[in-house]
Amino acid sequence: MDTSDLKAEIVNLIVKKGKITFADYMDLALYHPKYGYYTSEKEKIGKRGDYYTSSDVHPVFGELIARQLEQMWKILGKGKFTVVEMGAGKGWLCYDIISFIKDRFPEFSEKIDYKIVEISKNLVVKQSGILKGLEDRISWESFSSDGFSFKPIDGCFLSNEFVDSLPVHQLTVRNGCLQEIYVLTKEGEFLEITDELSDPVLRDYFKELSINLKEGQKAEVNLNALNWIRNISHYLKRGFIITIDYGCLAEDLYSEDRYRGTLMCYYKHTTSENPFVRVGNQDMTSHVNFSSLMQAGSKCGLKTTGFAKQSHFLIALGILDKMKESYGDIGGILKMKTLLLPGGMGDIFKVLIQHKGINSPKLIGLRSISEPGFLRESRA
Repeated sequence: MDTSDLKAEIVNLIVKKGKITFADYMDLALYHPKYGYYTSEKEKIGKRGDYYTSSDVHPVFGELIARQLEQMWKILGKGKFTVVEMGAGKGWLCYDIISFIKDRFPEFSEKIDYKIVEISKNLVVKQSGILKGLEDRISWESFSSDGFSFKPIDGCFLSNEFVDSLPVHQLTVRNGCLQEIYVLTKEGEFLEITDELSDPVLRDYFKELSINLKEGQKAEVNLNALNWIRNISHYLKRGFIITIDYGCLAEDLYSEDRYRGTLMCYYKHTTSENPFVRVGNQDMTSHVNFSSLMQAGSKCGLKTTGFAKQSHFLIALGILDKMKESYGDIGGILKMKTLLLPGGMGDIFKVLIQHKGINSPKLIGLRSISEPGFLRESRA
């Protein structure tokens, strides 16, 4: 894809304003209506794209989430249950969830209403093709500054690798003072400078988390994630929020081990720390601060149900039994193992579940692996 038009638009904006925050730069690079990475026709996911998601690795990922959703439906009383998936990629997670529920949980299948919130028209076309034949259970919805295009739900908001792609502010410490990183241009090229914070909320963000950055340390702040959690809390009457993404708690995210921050770019399955090349043609992400999602959620009526590594979540839901059932399918077993790998997807990806309007729900996927009867119950 030719990125010169997008780069020219960003350069013109910087010339007009003098400088822009990194969050504004990232927003344009990823979400520009015409040239942005996520809104373009570029192949993003899979072998011909830039990265894989867990739902692209093996259908078992969606099947196990379906099992968790079925328990949530029972907890809410077996009425109409709406699932809202934020950013559905190619649509495979939705396909695997709906197909498994239709096959294994017919009563739940009659009650489920699946909504996809997707900003990319190109991805909607791809999702429609993959989900052909399931249209009676699925609808595509929109989100704007005014909120979602549907009324508040009973059910579950679900996201898999969505929050990490939201634009972030970048900050650092210079001479003991917290400063923000801005983007400016010189002779048509992008470069960084530091200046005063664009929003005092950024200083409060670290104070509330009791985090003190070291001199010269670089860090990302995802204010968009906080706005997102507030919005979906407003649109959730009763139910759950499942957030699956790579990241960690604040004390780990902002430790000296991540002195350079966590911003990473992905292009054809290679990584880079330079966000100023291939503008609009490479993905940009940063690790999710799950502490801030919990904290922001508690302020708007959400309670933390539990927080776990993806490996723990999938094991608790029965992935080991799925692997045994696949005996002889070496390729399938290896793909399932990829979802559990220590130091890989199993450790890096975390699962945060929050709830509203329910008293202390006990979810299958959050059980302690050392719990008595765990293996027996996971086969139920």
